[in-house]
Amino acid sequence: MHLVRPVRLILPLALLLLMGCATPESRIHRNQEYFDTLPEAAQTRIRSGQIDLGFTPEMVRIALGEPQRRVLRRTPAVEAEIWYYLDTLRSYERQRADLDGLRISGPGGLRAVSGSAWVNVMHEREVIRARVEFQGGVVIAIEEPAKGTPRP
Repeated sequence: MHLVRPVRLILPLALLLLMGCATPESRIHRNQEYFDTLPEAAQTRIRSGQIDLGFTPEMVRIALGEPQRRVLRRTPAVEAEIWYYLDTLRSYERQRADLDGLRISGPGGLRAVSGSAWVNVMHEREVIRARVEFQGGVVIAIEEPAKGTPRP
């Protein structure tokens, strides 16, 4: 019984800390000294969670957070690092499932059940929110969905 009380206090605090990591303001606060050295235009973009060409990896991290994927692209002429920021889209579909041969154990013993039931099936897929390409330690390309483009 005494263990339940600390868990009830710690869990909400842990959730608040995790949520705080997800905002540009919290990342700015953690990197305040570096952020204060940046030009005003860059600070404005970072505060709004946006990036621009010429940004350093640290500036991008403060604006967008850590990327979900990193890729190193090599060509004979150049080497570039590419960061992917992803969103997970979830959709649910109602499907009918056959239950032939399902065995249920209950007070009356073991019995076989057949028929069908409706179940909800979740589909997940990742979509690219932003693709950021670095060369020589600065952003040289940004790919984002065009304004007004419907989400897939």
